[in-house]
Amino acid sequence: MRTVLIRQKTLLHLLELADRAVSRTELTKWCFLLRHDSPTKGGNAFYDFVPYRFGPFSFTLYQEVGKLEAQSYVRAEGANGWALGKSLGVARPPAQIDRDCRAIVERFCDYPLDSLVEHVYRAFPAYTFNSDRLRLAKRPIASPAVYTAGYESLSVDAFLNLLAQEGIQRLIDVRRNPVARRYGFHRTTLSRLAGGLGIDYVHLPELGISSDERRHLHSDEDYSRLFRRYEADTLSTQTEAIARTCRLVDQVPSVLVCMECDPAYCHRRVLAEKISRKVGLPVCHLSAVS
Repeated sequence: MRTVLIRQKTLLHLLELADRAVSRTELTKWCFLLRHDSPTKGGNAFYDFVPYRFGPFSFTLYQEVGKLEAQSYVRAEGANGWALGKSLGVARPPAQIDRDCRAIVERFCDYPLDSLVEHVYRAFPAYTFNSDRLRLAKRPIASPAVYTAGYESLSVDAFLNLLAQEGIQRLIDVRRNPVARRYGFHRTTLSRLAGGLGIDYVHLPELGISSDERRHLHSDEDYSRLFRRYEADTLSTQTEAIARTCRLVDQVPSVLVCMECDPAYCHRRVLAEKISRKVGLPVCHLSAVS
């Protein structure tokens, strides 16, 4: 039997407490309220959310429910419902999270779905600007700049929410090899999910650094040597890719994306400074940590 993460146990516990089939929208909104309107926030690694067609949504939650369904922890009920599977024997989440789950279910289990959605929309309008139902906030538009961001330690939902809330309209992936073990950051998946939020995706692998070159980096001097080689061997020769990046940045608010959280240890900083000099815009490194 596969390992069940605490966030997955928490999701299953919500279904257990409901003691009935729960619509997908309903469960999503319960999880959102647990994340954003409870003392524990569902735990340290609970689901993050993005502003989607029906308000707050989690790509990761849906992806993990699919896995739980395949393992019989969850069963489908009708076209749009989920219920707890039978005889699963999954341990409950920690006591404080259990209390928050009970509070959510006790308050909202008997809410009509429309009333639940209305409550979430009114309480968290920043998640409505992509909604097909009701938009209580305007979509942010970032000021002109050369933006960069790294997704290290973030879920794909947290990362895309950062970009959306900052007003980014185009994601420029500057990884040489855009694959990732964590869900959502492979090129094709990231392109699809970003597109669902109205964020254009462009991949420029020629502006990346190969994984071989990133091995055995142990000191600041190692990184300095790497970035000097990057400037000399890549930025000085990839004139067409540099020109294209400048055009992309000039058109709409765009962000240069790689994995590393700290731009000081990522080639995107060197690239951003090069683009900044050419287009006359400041560099701004986005971070989910304020």
